[in-house]
Amino acid sequence: MPKTPSWPTLPLPERPADCRISDWLHRELRSAILENRLTAGSRLPSSRSLALQLGIARGTVSAVYEELLAEGYVTARIGDGTRVLPSGRAPRGDSTAVWSQPLPPAGPVRLAARAGSWQRTPFPLEDTPPRAFRANIPSVTDFPLTVWSRLMSRRLRLATRELLLSCDPLGYLPLREAIALHLRETRGLQCSGGQIMIVSGTQMALDLTSRMLLDPGDAVWVEDPGYPGAAQLLEAAGARVIPISVDSQGMKVAEAQRKAPEARLAVVTAAHHFPLGMPLSLTRRTELLLWARRNQSWIFEDDYDSEFRFSGRPLMGMQGLPGGEQVLFCGSFSKMLCPAIRLGFLVLPVRLVEAFRQARSLIDRFPACLEQAVLCDFITDGHFERHLRRMRMKYLERYTTLVEVSRQAWAGRLTVDANDTGLQAMAWLESPRTADSFRRAAAKIGYEFIPLSDYSRAVTRCLGHPVSTGLQVGFGALSPAELRTAIHAVSRIL
Repeated sequence: MPKTPSWPTLPLPERPADCRISDWLHRELRSAILENRLTAGSRLPSSRSLALQLGIARGTVSAVYEELLAEGYVTARIGDGTRVLPSGRAPRGDSTAVWSQPLPPAGPVRLAARAGSWQRTPFPLEDTPPRAFRANIPSVTDFPLTVWSRLMSRRLRLATRELLLSCDPLGYLPLREAIALHLRETRGLQCSGGQIMIVSGTQMALDLTSRMLLDPGDAVWVEDPGYPGAAQLLEAAGARVIPISVDSQGMKVAEAQRKAPEARLAVVTAAHHFPLGMPLSLTRRTELLLWARRNQSWIFEDDYDSEFRFSGRPLMGMQGLPGGEQVLFCGSFSKMLCPAIRLGFLVLPVRLVEAFRQARSLIDRFPACLEQAVLCDFITDGHFERHLRRMRMKYLERYTTLVEVSRQAWAGRLTVDANDTGLQAMAWLESPRTADSFRRAAAKIGYEFIPLSDYSRAVTRCLGHPVSTGLQVGFGALSPAELRTAIHAVSRIL
């Protein structure tokens, strides 16, 4: 008589044509164990024997046995072979995990009650190449990729253990100090590297700000028209968003104080209004700072496109003015360099630094360090300032081309506003044509305009024009020659 029990009769169903041999064998052996067709303690045939029976490679059987062993269904011992684990030790009870049995249909996904608010995003989810006149897109072809690659290679070659291990929740300190120096010299801010947090961009900075400074139902002032990414994020966080109209001096602070004097936060694009382009006047800045100081409220200053000012220095940030200790100042390198470099900064009031530092540690521990070190080298070696100077001249040339060529080709049917900063300008259609209908017509021939109404929540007129006739026209990502071609093509649908 044989010393060991024989392989029990276990008919295996035919392998589907689209199923790998190893997947099929693992599935059927696992099903047999879970359904007790292979009883506890029974011995499986040797890998050689089973391979011969099934006409498959021995290595395939061995791999399946090893997988069942790792999952806890069998045990293996030299001299005793592979056996099914005794009852109570095998991971039984999950009948829905038996692959050979039909699974019940999946039920509807149940999201949290607030999940719907977080899905209403104004940002495109598809990665499509930018088309002519798309706003808020820098020229990536002018990014100094050779310099960046050399700095990245040097950092990788000389990386220290400390750089590779971890980072402060606020970010890489030498980069924070380099940013603080740049902001003191160019924007008049009163800050040190210890007040700066490295973030992935404006959205992350505002998200963290809303978590730390707002309770559900708190009122927040936002510009109208204004940056939709801010308003929709704040609403998703449970804030009560109060749209405040703007004029040639920026946000109407007096209107804001009438609507919601108790607001906890004001979000402004003070240096270069999004999307209209004018700066917040000194009078309005003073009113805003006095309100924040008096009410112990906060101001989130989104430093939108301010580095690309075509004449003179960038405007002074509100954080550097009297009362600036109520200001959180945010900037991003996505436009200054390229969108793929997801790095930005948030200048925090001294009183908020430690609270934000602890919260950042809980949310995602710390920002990725290696790219911060490369950006630090890019700034401290002087490449950043040279790049900004070069791009200011290029963007000025492209804006000038847009204005001069469109003045002739569009002949008053679409008039571009004066602009001294940024990568896009406002333009106004001759009534009664609407921006929505023009956008659809332009899209058919491959061009992309954004109606001002996409950024407006309540107002119907702005800067003397109906909101329905306003368009945001991007010029930053196009060469002068490409702009001329696109302007003449658009003139045909005007």
